[in-house]
Amino acid sequence: MSEPSAKERPTLRARLGRPESRSAVVFALLAALAAGLYAATIATWAAWWTMRPLTSAEAVEVLTELMPGTDITTHLGPEPDTVFVIYGEPLSWRNLDTLLLGDGGEYSLTGIGGTLGRDVGPAEQKQVLDGVVERLRAGGWSVGYPKVTYLDPCGTGCDPDTAARETVVYAGRGDQVVNVSGFAAGSSGSNNFGISLTRATPPAVYPAAAVAGLVGALSAWWLFAWASRRTASRPAGGVKTLFAFAMFLWWAPVVLAAPLGLRHHLSEWHYSWHPLWEWLGLPTTGLLFLLGTGFALLALAAAALPSRQRPYERPAEDPAGVPV
Repeated sequence: MSEPSAKERPTLRARLGRPESRSAVVFALLAALAAGLYAATIATWAAWWTMRPLTSAEAVEVLTELMPGTDITTHLGPEPDTVFVIYGEPLSWRNLDTLLLGDGGEYSLTGIGGTLGRDVGPAEQKQVLDGVVERLRAGGWSVGYPKVTYLDPCGTGCDPDTAARETVVYAGRGDQVVNVSGFAAGSSGSNNFGISLTRATPPAVYPAAAVAGLVGALSAWWLFAWASRRTASRPAGGVKTLFAFAMFLWWAPVVLAAPLGLRHHLSEWHYSWHPLWEWLGLPTTGLLFLLGTGFALLALAAAALPSRQRPYERPAEDPAGVPV
């Protein structure tokens, strides 16, 4: 049996039930890609819980290595019992509104660390930071360049060495990531210096994201094709409107957040890239994602409604083949 020719093979548009519509393929791809990204994000978040727990013993070991002869280990923070926190607390129903109503950017990885527990002036901070960076490099850590953020404008006559500023250095070794930070308040206020220990991206994150992303994309493509075929022979204005709202609410945060994330990574050294959800604008725009998901489900429900249009019936024929 001969293979069907290229003209006889069903096109993507035909498989979607829209043989005359070129936009159907574009919308199907948008839906599949968005669903794949968000499915990968959820799997990524779940895979982060496989990370090795942070312990006080490990934190003491790292702090002693980087700042021997100081009392930094006596001002150690509490041992975390969760992977993510928002404003220093585990996520719960009590602070879920904080996550969804504008402060989702405060949702971050937990950490454990300590401070020197005394005022450390700008001049001393530079000396202490140089010593920590030297020990990091000697200990086999990958060390980024110091990032200095001036907290107040430094105008004419201002000495940059004494101006209020924050200096941060990130370094990593294995699954350990340290954040070395010094805060100089300038002419007034207190100055402090501390080190925080967090985790690098767990290995399970990458396969989890790949598998979930593929499954999510294929599932969305199949659902779009099913809904498209269901509504091909009837007016589908309501379904299309619901779908358009869903795509806007899913894609608008990505279009805004992804370039900002890329600019941030290009301008600042990272041992581990930020989690995937931050590239999609989550959880800051989590409410928009939930609304978009609601519109998508409504669109599928509308497509599932039975059609009021009677199916085409072929006229009956007598034995001679003449229509009755």
